[in-house]
Amino acid sequence: MMLRVEPRSVPINSGVGCIPACSEEMVERPLNVLVPFASPLTRSSSKDAVGTGLYNFIWDDAYNVGSCYFTNGQRDMLSYVDKCKAAGKVDIVLSMTEPATVVHAALVQEFPHLRGPSVESVFLCMNKYYTQKVLDPDPIPHEGLDLDSPKLEEDAHRMIQNIGLPAIVKPASSLRSTGITKVNTVEELLQAAHDLHKFGTQVVMREVFDSSLMKHYVEKYIDHQKYPLATSNIAVVEKYIQGELYTVDGCVYNGEIIHWAICDNLYFKTRPECILGFANPSSLPQEMQCRLWEAYDKILNRMIRHGFNNQEAHLEFFLTKNGEIKLLEINACMSLTLTQLYSHCLPGGDSVRLQLDLLRGVRPTKPCTTGRYGLVAYVQTFASGKAKELVDFDAAARIVQDGLGDVKIIVDPERDILQAGDSGNILGKVTVQGDGFEDAFEQYKNICLKILRKPELSPWE
Repeated sequence: MMLRVEPRSVPINSGVGCIPACSEEMVERPLNVLVPFASPLTRSSSKDAVGTGLYNFIWDDAYNVGSCYFTNGQRDMLSYVDKCKAAGKVDIVLSMTEPATVVHAALVQEFPHLRGPSVESVFLCMNKYYTQKVLDPDPIPHEGLDLDSPKLEEDAHRMIQNIGLPAIVKPASSLRSTGITKVNTVEELLQAAHDLHKFGTQVVMREVFDSSLMKHYVEKYIDHQKYPLATSNIAVVEKYIQGELYTVDGCVYNGEIIHWAICDNLYFKTRPECILGFANPSSLPQEMQCRLWEAYDKILNRMIRHGFNNQEAHLEFFLTKNGEIKLLEINACMSLTLTQLYSHCLPGGDSVRLQLDLLRGVRPTKPCTTGRYGLVAYVQTFASGKAKELVDFDAAARIVQDGLGDVKIIVDPERDILQAGDSGNILGKVTVQGDGFEDAFEQYKNICLKILRKPELSPWE
């Protein structure tokens, strides 16, 4: 049975997509919500929405059954889209992760009653090379390095001459800051390029959206004359800049930008490429927060011109010592990490329910801050091995059961953890509240020491 709306849901033209039905008709029955790339984390993040009785969730557990990354033995996103088309009667597609947003956009393009972002807008957010070329009005100096080029060494030398050293090398499309390396020499750049090519082709880093995974999807949905490097296996090489990082979070409702919150991005001082987590409320002065909102709006308006609509978006910005604001990346969906943080700091700040409002045609209400300091921090490691050799899953469960902390492990016990780049590997997340950063960080550290089997291989300073 192919994806379709209920017969009584009359589509009404609404620009990018169509509204499934008026609100009076929608409450006659629970709305069928397809969740691509479902996981234990997406399920736990949706428990309040599930409890409303407004929705019937259809969970597609792609990560568990391998229906995307190994479809008929091959990595293929388009095959996964086709699988989702057979989900039955669907009113809403809820994309809670970046891969799910890729699927969501394709389904919006093919089924007019669905609301959400266009394929082009999502592609421009996911592909960091084209993010800088099309969406960023003032990008960090950068170039695209073709990892399959026979002139790779020659290209690398030319880029270093143009950009300078040190530089940052990162895959054009990846999740959770995976595969990022700071390089100080051409030799280090070539090694980083070799590692990214290896990880993509050997399928050991599933967080990298390499060309093999996206090839057929991009061939079908993306204009190749407009974006000729769309199917190329490229890395982005950009000038290394120093500054503080901040996340600016909001959404677009029927073409209107709605502001939500600004969070401080925190990194380990001894491992500056390794993220610690996020904190709210931000420590920035109000004047600087206003400047960040202005930068956010400029980029969101460009996204809207390319079809971004009825979707959350959180952007990360550098704030340099001389006051410049530079875009780091765009995430065209909610952050499940920040969902945990907002549940502590923003009453009514449920990202899942906000996104569902957008998708059923209801303007979301901006939540108000409590002023309480919240920290959501990653359980990081630079060790390799099976996840069960690195994390004490039983200890993590006991901490939650005893009410000692909010801990979510995001890897399966049998998963192979392989190191790549300087950013480490994320095994889980810990959410705490405190009287300030020092208090919250101490709580986080104590929890990590109880659940990590090799804490000496994790950053602490």
